[in-house]
Amino acid sequence: MPRLVTIEEFGQLGRHLLDSVLESGDAVIVQQGDRSLAILATYESVTAMASVLDLPRWEAWVDEMRESFPDAAKRLEKLQERAVEQPAIDKALFGFDPASGLVGSPAGREFLTSELRRLAVPISEPAIVDAVYSALLAMCEEKEHIYPEDLRALAQEKIAEAPQRLRLLALSVQSASGLPATAEVTLELANGPAMRQERGDGPLDAAFKAIEKLTSLKPEVENFSVVAATKGRDATAEAMIQLNLEGEVAVGAGASTNALEAGVHAYLNALNFLLESRREPAAQINP
Repeated sequence: MPRLVTIEEFGQLGRHLLDSVLESGDAVIVQQGDRSLAILATYESVTAMASVLDLPRWEAWVDEMRESFPDAAKRLEKLQERAVEQPAIDKALFGFDPASGLVGSPAGREFLTSELRRLAVPISEPAIVDAVYSALLAMCEEKEHIYPEDLRALAQEKIAEAPQRLRLLALSVQSASGLPATAEVTLELANGPAMRQERGDGPLDAAFKAIEKLTSLKPEVENFSVVAATKGRDATAEAMIQLNLEGEVAVGAGASTNALEAGVHAYLNALNFLLESRREPAAQINP
């Protein structure tokens, strides 16, 4: 259960409460009368609760959040419903079966590769596959169930960490009614930063065309969507895109408070997957 403190107590004991949260991992809710004003919790505990949906404390935590922060509880319930729709993957297929003394195997690594390709997240570089597989085995230790989205998130994280990958450095757009949109995109390529300005039917189309010129790659956009992940004028946008490059399909995701930037991040994420699949390092891409 979270600890309840008044706003006056928080003002007096702020540092002590922060140390307590960091040490115990338990949350602190700051109240003024019957109104909850804020919650103090570790970043790790919040992200864990949002992603590890099968924790025994999940239902109790949602009940606590529902009482203190109704809007937040609704979002958490949607996360749970989304996870229920996805069947869990048998950990033994990944070579994780501690009961039989098995924690990792060549067959499990191969199954991971096939699952990533099925999810349109192709990775071919052995070092990155190894990194994803190691992270997956660690996740198997921590989580009771593993879902397809867990694999996608791990793959995106490890590719982003790898050197010589496409990265967005800057994005600026200009758009006026009745005129073509213009986008200026600066990417980090293997040989340094490179900038390109292009016109398009809209800001996003112009940005994609600039990336095509910078990378000399012209994939077909088969599916694209952007949704608001949070409320308010500064809401975070989540973008998902599916690209097809000469028959090879990849799905990328991106997030930003700027919807256009989220779309560009998703586009570059999918391109990185396609480059992995083609065994073509970013070092060979020139503006």
